[in-house]
Amino acid sequence: MKILQLLPRFPWPLKDGGAICFHNFAQAFIDAGNELTMAVLNTNKHHINFTDIPEHLREQAQIYLIDINTDVNKKDAFLNLFTTQSYNVQRFVSMEYEALVVDLCKKNKYDIIIFESIFVAPYLSAIRSVSTAKCVLRAHNVEFKIWETLANDTSSLPLKAYLHLLVKRLKRYEIKACNAFDVVFPITETDQNILQEHNVTTPMCIIPFGINVATMPSYLSPQRLTFFHLGSMDWQPNQLAVQWFIDNVWVYIAPQYPQATFVIAGRNMPSHFLKYNNKHNIKVVGEITNAFDFMQSHAVQVVPIFAGSGIRVKIIEAMALGKCIIATSLGAQGINYTIDKNICIANDATEFLKEIVLLIDEEQRIETIGKAAITLANEQHNIKVLAQQLLNFSVN
Repeated sequence: MKILQLLPRFPWPLKDGGAICFHNFAQAFIDAGNELTMAVLNTNKHHINFTDIPEHLREQAQIYLIDINTDVNKKDAFLNLFTTQSYNVQRFVSMEYEALVVDLCKKNKYDIIIFESIFVAPYLSAIRSVSTAKCVLRAHNVEFKIWETLANDTSSLPLKAYLHLLVKRLKRYEIKACNAFDVVFPITETDQNILQEHNVTTPMCIIPFGINVATMPSYLSPQRLTFFHLGSMDWQPNQLAVQWFIDNVWVYIAPQYPQATFVIAGRNMPSHFLKYNNKHNIKVVGEITNAFDFMQSHAVQVVPIFAGSGIRVKIIEAMALGKCIIATSLGAQGINYTIDKNICIANDATEFLKEIVLLIDEEQRIETIGKAAITLANEQHNIKVLAQQLLNFSVN
């Protein structure tokens, strides 16, 4: 098949869930023998030079980068108040990018055009005017739900009012856009249900995050009793999760179990977390070189996430490596888990404390649950199978 993939960023380096998710499917499409073109909004936040793109991707796909500044601009945000448009989405609008994708569609007869997130949906109507290809949306999150949670958790009344305005506009745009595609691919059943409850009638098929099972490192038994959190620390839900865990859980674990350590890792670590380093059995390591090596060197992953949507990429990767995981129900959504068999679920401080103490007292459970997690990841998140399911559903 001939595939055009529209991306809100280039999926490299592989240091966060978004990049890994985009990359894994792109590589799977290529590995299956498809001809792939990648049209990328090259944002300030995730900017990449063409020469820094890995050679294997430059050789296997046609890649086009269009620079765009999606940073929040106070003036633009203020002027947006006097419109009805979603500021979250408008930041990703580029006439140069629109001209590129229209030109590509005029010159090539694509079978499928894959829109990677709602933030490249503004280009759908222009593409429809010049192409008869199936246009499908991979909905990595229900974006308005993330912002809705953040708005509800904000204490400042003026900021809360502004965030709720953003939510209202983003929600209206997101629902309308979803109904304009030929197919929508949510990555969790929860997200699919939310979209259906908000009158999205477009055909949908759940395609979760996938991993290349064949290239995952072999299982290593953890040598240290360490609990860890790994995630992009410039994402507010992760910041709130780690702070909540320290304040409501770890503060009680540290004095009772001095043999246990909590390690915090992730790029763009906010400075205020550095004050915890080497205190209360906490180590703050910031950005790491190799996520797999880091996870293999620690015992238990904690995912105390209370805001967000979609699927936690790092949970699937940790499962494939045989990690025992303690997560909230929200953090583990989209994973067909069995509680206490291949994951531990905790939804408040009391439950987190209970699960952690149980694992410390019965360390064999860490390995037992971790090995069962490998089976789940291999059977239900094989990228080769999932990518083909997406393509088959798109054209049939």
